[in-house]
Amino acid sequence: MHTSLENQDRSTPRKAVVVATGWLGDAIACSAAASSLSELGYQTTLLIRWPQLKPIFDCDPRFKTQVYGKYLTYKITRPLFPSRFDVIVREPKGWSYSLPFTSEIRKLAGCEPTSEYQLYLPSTTTALTAPISKRPQIALARDIYKRAYGRDISQLVQKLSELADIQWVGLDSSMNSKHGKTNNMLNDAACIKNADLFIGPEGGLLWIAAGLGTKCVYFTEHILEVERVQGKTGLMKILGSENHFPQKGHHALKPYCTNEEVIATIKQRLAV
Repeated sequence: MHTSLENQDRSTPRKAVVVATGWLGDAIACSAAASSLSELGYQTTLLIRWPQLKPIFDCDPRFKTQVYGKYLTYKITRPLFPSRFDVIVREPKGWSYSLPFTSEIRKLAGCEPTSEYQLYLPSTTTALTAPISKRPQIALARDIYKRAYGRDISQLVQKLSELADIQWVGLDSSMNSKHGKTNNMLNDAACIKNADLFIGPEGGLLWIAAGLGTKCVYFTEHILEVERVQGKTGLMKILGSENHFPQKGHHALKPYCTNEEVIATIKQRLAV
């Protein structure tokens, strides 16, 4: 929702707030609207639920990030927000799935509905995690075990380790984002940033990898699951970093492709 105050004294800086209510990927999508509003001249605040993202967002000079409690959007925003902000943008209760989320939230904010976005990291963090080995580096998401969809992950990992050094990133597959609230994601993000390639399912870590500029090869079975749950079709053209960055060389694997096809794709991307 896009709300403005017509009677605001324009001698004071215009202020905007973007409220993210969803998971990690949703919050990163909302950060795209925050960055665009900042570029339009608004002093922008991004409100997020997940504290593990704050150290990453704090590296972005375009907006300020605050973590809120679960009751904020129900008990605080309606009476207080209009008196504090000229523009209020809330993540939709349900995405339309007609555009990439970054485009949809920017459109709701009254900004150009572009799909690309950018995340920042401190140079000191990336330097500390820079690899020593001269072999190719793969950042591999641990949640491939949780979203295996029948794939032999152990065999895949063994084949990948023959091509490159593997840096595991993300929470253990038995956990979800709620369990990671006390985790600082900067180290994982730095490993991803320093990698030659990120591999994982469509999800929060893919959002981070693509936003940091790391080439991504990602599994798409979860996208079919979202189609089933949402009663939608054509989401392969909406979800995933191929759709956020169509010119940046990311690759969406075919659903339920074989491990041999995965390895062939990785060899091509790593040029090995």
